[in-house]
Amino acid sequence: MEFEARLKQEHRRKHPELNANRWYPVVPLWPGLTQRTRNMAGQRLARLKTAHDFTMVLADHLEFRVRGSGETGATG
Repeated sequence: MEFEARLKQEHRRKHPELNANRWYPVVPLWPGLTQRTRNMAGQRLARLKTAHDFTMVLADHLEFRVRGSGETGATG
């Protein structure tokens, strides 16, 4: 199952490189990775594919949905 994510409105200023109205593909660090990525503080991270590169964002700053669906999924 593939996912998309977009930035929550309240976190726009922390991530000016992302458009809060656009859904970005969530991609693993390498193919086949099934575990969630965490930083040294234990916070969950999501790797988003942008137009030119990839960016890592705290998962709590994002809304998630299954890729191809039109409605918002759970953020957890």
